Amino acid sequence: MTDRIETMVVGELMTQWPDTVPVFIRHRMACPGCVMAPFMTVREAAHEYGLDPAALAGELAQAIGAGEMPGAAS
Repeated sequence: MTDRIETMVVGELMTQWPDTVPVFIRHRMACPGCVMAPFMTVREAAHEYGLDPAALAGELAQAIGAGEMPGAAS
């Protein structure tokens, strides 16, 4: 599931799963409210902030909750 999250667009992710917003804020990322959020993937945003994309995706997956994402393995 984290591979899929890494390739998702940040804006879409925050819209579908608002519980992910605090993850971005905790990392002091400007993604909530950023004009680039509708265009950047989680992987790209992580690189911009010097974060490990897989680790960030893991935190976002926890915020979403197991099985909450369509197509997630049960």
